Amino acid sequence: MKSRKVQFGPFAYDFVSGEGSLDALPDWFADKAYDRFVMIADTGIPDWIVARTKAVFAAIAPADVLRFAPGESCKNLTTVQELAEQTIALGADRRTAIVALGGGVAGNVAGIVAGLLFRGLPLIHIPTTLMAASDSVLSLKQAVNLQAGKNLAGFYYTPQLVCVELGFLEALPAREVRAGMCELVKNLLAIKPGQIPALQPLLRADNVYSAEELQTFIDFCIDAKTAVMHDDPYEKKQALVLEYGHTIGHALELVSAGEFVHGECVAFGMRCAARIARRIGLLGPAEVEQHDRLIDAIGVDIRPSAELLPGIEAYMKKDNKRGYRQGEPGKTALILLRGLGELARDGEAYVTLVDNKLIFDVIEEQLFVTKSAVM
Repeated sequence: MKSRKVQFGPFAYDFVSGEGSLDALPDWFADKAYDRFVMIADTGIPDWIVARTKAVFAAIAPADVLRFAPGESCKNLTTVQELAEQTIALGADRRTAIVALGGGVAGNVAGIVAGLLFRGLPLIHIPTTLMAASDSVLSLKQAVNLQAGKNLAGFYYTPQLVCVELGFLEALPAREVRAGMCELVKNLLAIKPGQIPALQPLLRADNVYSAEELQTFIDFCIDAKTAVMHDDPYEKKQALVLEYGHTIGHALELVSAGEFVHGECVAFGMRCAARIARRIGLLGPAEVEQHDRLIDAIGVDIRPSAELLPGIEAYMKKDNKRGYRQGEPGKTALILLRGLGELARDGEAYVTLVDNKLIFDVIEEQLFVTKSAVM
């Protein structure tokens, strides 16, 4: 088992990972004053994972499991309220810890429940996807969706512990692993391109990796996110680079209604962002080609229908990065790169205003073929 401290500004929490790390949790809790655990997991989490995790926590203190329907459509305040009411009905008090078991949706929903009840209960993350283990739990952000858009309701809240049981990740379907690898590719392109020579040879289109390789990927993602969040824990300045590919990606994710998973949508967003940056002189052809090489290496080549374009445009207007700078009519704020590993800035702004026509011309090209020419 590997243990380290994750530090974002003044906020810190323990991060343990490895095969068998779950079974070592009783030692971590030995000096903690928690007398009940409420586990929150969506119904898409395999029963064997829920049962094994509950057994570990039940050996420490009474443990209950609450389930909710999976998917972005249930990542909302209604679900939060229902789970909060159920948590109280189970007898939760200020000595209760909330355990988020699952991927990013479960982590965010449970994070909101933990932050709201009694004005803050201890939050423990047990991520069961590579996406969650290497991205969503490496943040203070807890958020759910509104009808108006993705992640519009939330706050910052620090977990007490993240525990990654690599045995859970090794059992994932290839598509779920691929989704997490999309965020790793984002970190390579946007934060640590110097690691491309070391990690690119490990990338495979079948996305079947050993526990050792998965641990390498998680460690890299921790290092990448820490590099930009150490002095920007609320992700409002330099750490906005973590949203690379997400403005277009989130819009596609919402309008496709589950046809494409989050990581695939981010990859699509990065292809578009690279070509937009090329059109306005921020990236050169070789840098756009590097985007394609890495994304192709993990086997992502989604081809959304052109019928989705109006919906993408509508959701982009509701993106949660609105307000980081004064808007201008006919333009949208995007996270772009000025060279690999360098966030493009416009004066003091960490986002770049881009003409909507250019954005949607590029998106439309990518809707038909994601491997279009650099120009």
